[in-house]
Order: sequence, then structure tokens, then C-alpha cells
Amino acid sequence: MKLNRISAKRLSALVPIILMTVISINAQSFTTRDNKLIDANGKKFVIKGINNPHAWFGQKAYDALDEISSIGSNTVRIVWQTRGNDQELERIIKRCIELRMIPMVELHDVTGSPSKERLVAMAQWYSKAERVAMLKQYEKYLLLNIANEWGDHQVSSDHWLDSYTDAVNIMRNAGYNLTIVVDAPGWGQNITPFIERGKDLIKADPLHNILLSVHMYGSWNDPEKIKKDLKACRKLKLPLIVGEFGYNSDEGNNNLGCKADHKVILETCNKLKYGYIPWSWTGNNAENQWLDLVSPDDWKTLTWWGREVISSRNGITATSKRASVF
Repeated sequence: MKLNRISAKRLSALVPIILMTVISINAQSFTTRDNKLIDANGKKFVIKGINNPHAWFGQKAYDALDEISSIGSNTVRIVWQTRGNDQELERIIKRCIELRMIPMVELHDVTGSPSKERLVAMAQWYSKAERVAMLKQYEKYLLLNIANEWGDHQVSSDHWLDSYTDAVNIMRNAGYNLTIVVDAPGWGQNITPFIERGKDLIKADPLHNILLSVHMYGSWNDPEKIKKDLKACRKLKLPLIVGEFGYNSDEGNNNLGCKADHKVILETCNKLKYGYIPWSWTGNNAENQWLDLVSPDDWKTLTWWGREVISSRNGITATSKRASVF
């Protein structure tokens, strides 16, 4: 059939819409599009979750998943290490899904390391054939955070890009289609590589399916920096979450020198539709105990910090929505 100019023009305008509809229908996992995280049903999803220390607390952390779900959390960042048992990891993932929370697995082995080889080793851990087969069963729900806070304060934007390009490609070659979560260097706090090279990392990924994660502690004591840098990422259309953050404890006289204004973090994230995951449910050591969201005595009674990020106006309970895949 011959098309006249008007119908051809209309068809041309419809092509991107048709393509995005087909992609959404065929999606088997989370994807990213500009600054948005999209679930397997093609619906926008904003992470409002909890960091939970499964690597160190076994059954206690597993049992806490019920309470974490009850406060409205839609995501659990599963703190894990390569020494962990795959059967236990699968049990945790399945329980998160049963409780309608998105499981995000992260490896804590190379925190602060600037070594590309050590980062690549984390990608290789995920890429073992038997582990891929296990994890891909849950790909509709799953997010994989390659490595917690890889990279010290000396890691450059170029080294960050080069190292993560190789790590991401290892995981893609292993068969993962899901969204891969990539932390900032500088112990998670240096957002500059995101602004300078974040687009390049997304382009280097064969599936262009990367979610960037910045952590906010002592490097984020200026509230204007929080607003300015998150807005800069939004303007660049970067998909991003604040994957960990703290607050101004003891007027900054804490082990992380943290005076970060958590209210500004929560409000800015909500305005920009960026997700957030405060650190952490409970079980922190003595010098980090100020970051416990609930009491370590019973693993459920909210601390002041917990009330601030869970029960406040911009907190998890008031703003979290479950993913449409449940």
C-alpha cells in the first residue's frame, strides 16, 4: 500500500512508541531508560529500601525480612560476600520475592580497593555457570550490585570507567540481562565519575542497562552539594540511587565524620524521583552503631535514625510503592 505524506509522517512519529512498547512487553528483567528504572512490566520503579547485613548475621537477618517488608520497604540490598553459601543466598532472594521486595545482591569483599583485578574477580564470581543458572531464575525481580564501594579516594574517572567496563562485560557475556548496579568510587562517595563518565559506562554496556549508586557520608556534609550534584545527574538523565547514607550524628563527631543532612537527601531524592537505601537495619559494630535503624536487641524496635528515614514525611513508609511485578 502506498502511503501519502501525512500517513508516513504519522507512522514515523509512532515508531519510537511502538518500539518501546515491544521492549516493555518482551522485558524479562529490570531495565533503565534515561534517569528511570523500569521493571519487567515496563512500569517505573523507585527504590525505597533497606541495607540488611545477611553476610554477618545469618538467620537473624533472614528473619528480619518480615519486619523490613512490614515497614513498606520495596527493596532489600542484600549485604553479601563471596564466602557465602549459594543455597542460603537463594533462600534470601526467594523470601524477598515472597514478601514483595526487590532483592539487590551486593558483594562486600573489595570495599575501598582500587584494584581492577579485584573488581573483575567480583564479576567473575557472579559469572560462574552454576551461579548464573541459579540467579537467572529470579531475573524478573533481581538487581545485581557488582561490588560495594569499590575504589578509594584516588580512583580517577577513567580508571573507574575502564574497570567497570570490563566487569560489566564479563557479566553480560555470562548471560545476565538484568540491571547491573555500579557504585561510585571514593568508598562509594565520589559522584564525579558519574557526572564525567557515567554516560560512557552506560554506552559501553551492550544492553545499556546500568543503575548508578552513590553513598553519602562525610563527603556530603554540604547540603547544597547534595542538591546540586543530584540535580546535575538528573539533568544528564543518569539512572541513579543513593545506595547508602547516614546523618549528622553527634555533630559530626562520629567515625565517618558525617554531618550529612538526611532530610535534604530524602527530600531531594523524592523530588527528583531517585531511590534511596539508608544504612542499615542493625548489627553495626560499636563505632558504627549510630547507623542502626532498629535496636540490635530485638531487630525490630526503631531507633531515632530508623524513625527519621522510615516513619518521617519523606521516609520509606510514606513514599514507597511496590514493583508492579508482584
